[in-house]
Amino acid sequence: MKRKLYSIILSLVLTSTFFLSACSKADKVQPSSGNAAPTTGEETAQTPAKEEETGGLKVLNWVAPGEVTTMDSGKSYDTVSAEQIDFQADSLYRINENNEAIPNLAVALPEVSADGLTVTVEIRDDAKFSNGDKITAADIVYAAQRVVDPATGSQSANNLSYLKNAAEIIAGTLKPEELGVKALSDTKLEFTLVAPNSYINTTLSSTLLAPVSKKFVEAQGENYGLTSEALLASGPYILKDWNGTNISWKYEKNPYYWDAANIYFDEVNVQVVKEVATGANLYEAGELDGTKITGEYISLYQGKDDLVSVQTLRMTNLEMGISSNKYLQNENLRKALLYALNREELSSSILNGDGIPAVGVIPNGIAVNPDNGKSIAEDFGVLVNTDVEKAQQYFKQALQELGTDSITLRLVTSDSDESIKVGQYLQSIYQTNLPGLTIDLANVPASVRFEEMMSYKFDLALGGWTGDFDPTSYIKQHEESYEHNHSQWKSEELTNLVKALETTDGTDFTKRWEHLREANQYLVDNAVVIPIVQASQSYLVNPKLKGYVTHVLGTPIDITRAYIEE
Repeated sequence: MKRKLYSIILSLVLTSTFFLSACSKADKVQPSSGNAAPTTGEETAQTPAKEEETGGLKVLNWVAPGEVTTMDSGKSYDTVSAEQIDFQADSLYRINENNEAIPNLAVALPEVSADGLTVTVEIRDDAKFSNGDKITAADIVYAAQRVVDPATGSQSANNLSYLKNAAEIIAGTLKPEELGVKALSDTKLEFTLVAPNSYINTTLSSTLLAPVSKKFVEAQGENYGLTSEALLASGPYILKDWNGTNISWKYEKNPYYWDAANIYFDEVNVQVVKEVATGANLYEAGELDGTKITGEYISLYQGKDDLVSVQTLRMTNLEMGISSNKYLQNENLRKALLYALNREELSSSILNGDGIPAVGVIPNGIAVNPDNGKSIAEDFGVLVNTDVEKAQQYFKQALQELGTDSITLRLVTSDSDESIKVGQYLQSIYQTNLPGLTIDLANVPASVRFEEMMSYKFDLALGGWTGDFDPTSYIKQHEESYEHNHSQWKSEELTNLVKALETTDGTDFTKRWEHLREANQYLVDNAVVIPIVQASQSYLVNPKLKGYVTHVLGTPIDITRAYIEE
């Protein structure tokens, strides 16, 4: 198909989408696509490195699907921010196209003691921050201590609870300096774990452990990480022109980066694009080299070299403010919401295959049964399904118990195209399948949605959760002490299961698997959260772009080492 004809078709789709929007009431691990970008088919108008227009600089134009909540690697807790932090914060290990951890800032994979409790990592001797200061093991020790220090206010502190004394430090009973990580020399780190960790290689790839300069942080004081000027890069690029709230910024190549010779682009320009139609339009005009797409745009680009789809471990969930809403404290109401939802229809008709129906709280593909190799779906079974008759029975019983004939709940979503569509679908199907239930929609910026959920005072919220590389993280989110337990669910049974998974199970991975099964079942049986879909990410990527990596673990697409084949 020639680009002229293709653009006409795209324009018709854009026009149709606008018209429909104007008329609406409310506006083993899964394989990845690998290290190589799609091969170039027909010629396109895209030319990422337009040296004649950029003074000889090699420039990449990319998008973010929403505002960034933080650029501070020690405070990152959402996927939008995580993708941006990857540009400027260097991790010990990177995830390759096979979803394996490979040395990055570290020179080799970790050495683990016989009892699995002591992990030693050697880092590069030539690593530097973007101001030229040498990076040492002490900078990683400080980064970890800063994450668990209550004074930092990191909403990801519990992600380091696999380290000795982390839980006690977070609780305020021990000092950050007592965390189970220390510098044996300028280049050697020693981690002491609470229990053996079968996922330690990938766990240590987190940017929560990216080096942080104590001297720089103390010099910036309360301003650290709030603007690009108050942030020191350790990774491939240096953040520029970001004031903490703006919707466009850029990265410049870090001349001090240890692997600078393999960083192709001099600049990466990023703009927030929430509307899929806008992103597709800009891409077709040659103003973007990559953009996220959903819905009908996936169908439109099917079979084109531009389309890149990646299965991810991100769960899209309907979260409930159980602690703050008396109606949602009723188990029968929560179960009505669980069974009234048609995940197949949502995945196929609304998301156009950009995601698969959830099978439970833990995503399929993150791990397998250690004894028989079966996946989560095969071994645990499909625990969430559609049963409208059962949902209506639960709802009728809930109304009787609550002494009312109608219930109104407010559903907050981000204001991106996809979130709005999913919210509208949830509103429609719940009001159709559960007469007497009214869903009021609130589409707000992502940062506002995060604030509401972290206040623990909301009715319903469309949430997403990408835990770390251990399946336990999907269970732990709903445990009493975890900061992202948005429902503020309290359960001794769940707490004991999480404790066993993180400590007493040790190297008995069969017992650990059974505890994962029990916890997954518990969360569904009590309808603590409503799993909706396991997300895919689909992108339009300039076919001339090579060297980017897609993977299930971590951010779906890593373009930090992308290049134009010359």
